[in-house]
Amino acid sequence: MTHVYNSVADNLAVEPDRRVALKFAYDGGSFMGFQRQPEGVTVEGSLVHALAKVGAISSARECGYRSSSRTDRGVSALGNIISFRTSFPLGSLCSAINSEMEDIWAYSAVAVADEFNPRGARQRWYRYHLPKSGQDPRLLRDIAERFVGVHDFSGYARKDDRNPLRSIDSITVGDAGMFYAVDFRAESFLWNMVRRIVWMMNEGSSGRMDLDCIGPKPRKKPVRVGLSPSEYLVLMDIDCGTEFPADARALLGIRRAVDARMRRNAMGTAFAQLLRDRVE
Repeated sequence: MTHVYNSVADNLAVEPDRRVALKFAYDGGSFMGFQRQPEGVTVEGSLVHALAKVGAISSARECGYRSSSRTDRGVSALGNIISFRTSFPLGSLCSAINSEMEDIWAYSAVAVADEFNPRGARQRWYRYHLPKSGQDPRLLRDIAERFVGVHDFSGYARKDDRNPLRSIDSITVGDAGMFYAVDFRAESFLWNMVRRIVWMMNEGSSGRMDLDCIGPKPRKKPVRVGLSPSEYLVLMDIDCGTEFPADARALLGIRRAVDARMRRNAMGTAFAQLLRDRVE
């Protein structure tokens, strides 16, 4: 669509209609999930509403909207991607829609080929922040290795009609203060797959589950496969083979929002530490 601006100077910046890929972050705790729903505020619904409000699109259907990863309710992201057709100036797009959204921050917009589909990513990177609670870190890493490679993950995902075969490129476990940072890299994942694997890793490394019950092909059938909480999971990045240079104007606004958020949360953390010191 062609967007008409208020001044002659602004109209000089109007560009031909072309496909754009947008990279953005969001706090999953503020939404009912990613995918648009008839009721409730979602990430996708907020993005589409903001794009329409600033005049970048008329509707998701008419602009050829496409999304990459539909994260579950509570899951946050640092680098999700959508694409759509627009004539809105790229240099102003991120700042414009950021002014119309809460808890979502667009930070890069690039022109791409019309056949570009963010769904066809080369690799997705998720990080689960597993709270430390007496796990054996060596066992955490040993259990993680059982899931690397090509396996049938039907026992570790929400049941649907998708092919349960998936290839996990790597699972690494690092130290992140109060958490273990468990990083998963793969081309694609099934619903709940990462959270169920982490649950098994946590149970096995804490001594609460027989290690023979853990893995894509366990020696013993587990009694159950639980689901780790969604709020500790972050979609870190998606590799679509496209570079996403950061928008300097958008970053200024994002930094201000992040600084304010950190100040709001810092006192809660400080008080929790004071209380812990008192009761120990």
